[in-house]
Amino acid sequence: MFLIQCILIALVHVLGILDGRIFGQNLLNTPIVEATLVGIICGDVVTGLTMGATLQLIFMGFVGIGATSLPNSSAGTILAVSFAILSKLEPEAAIALSMPIALLFQPCGIIPRIFNNIWNVKCDEAADKGDFKAVERYFWYGVCAFAVVYFVPMFLAVYFGSGAVEAIINVIPKVVLAGLNKASSLLPALGIALLMNYIVDKDAIPFMILGFVLAAFMGVSSLGIALIGLAIALVYYNFKGTSEEDY
Repeated sequence: MFLIQCILIALVHVLGILDGRIFGQNLLNTPIVEATLVGIICGDVVTGLTMGATLQLIFMGFVGIGATSLPNSSAGTILAVSFAILSKLEPEAAIALSMPIALLFQPCGIIPRIFNNIWNVKCDEAADKGDFKAVERYFWYGVCAFAVVYFVPMFLAVYFGSGAVEAIINVIPKVVLAGLNKASSLLPALGIALLMNYIVDKDAIPFMILGFVLAAFMGVSSLGIALIGLAIALVYYNFKGTSEEDY
């Protein structure tokens, strides 16, 4: 059963990596989707969904620009949830480990791209000759390269890592685990701050302050704040449209 779980978890990672490459953008590579799928595989959907929501906040601010290589949020999400459920690691501590894991898996994308550069040339040569079966074949070579390179490390990490993590947890002082739990509480704020760095301008700062006041001092829920924000956005959009028409 554990072996099957490891295989399925690794396949979730592969699906997330291939999303946007051959499947279109189906959001399979988002933390909340991947964490939920891992939770289903491991038999704890609630933990998977809860951790996925937090991890979504952490990683949503990571934006790839040009040829930059981003931390592997898929690996960080999947292993954090796997360790939390299979190794009985506190979810908060597992979330704190998600970023180091994502950084460790970051170089995995280099290897398939090296091979793909070779096959891209072969594809061009085959296309010039009108050999479209060869073009299709080289395309699938690239897909297989990504699948293998991401499947194998993830499978090994879950298969051997779960037991290792459980053994390490038993010897780690409680004060260290408590520190990890506290650190994990800061990571969602970091993700939101990174996202705001891209999208917030001076005109939006008053609305950000309003949202903070509603949450911190008036106890309004996230859904309530979202609905208030939607109402303000609609009023602002309609007012702006009317003003431009009058002008």
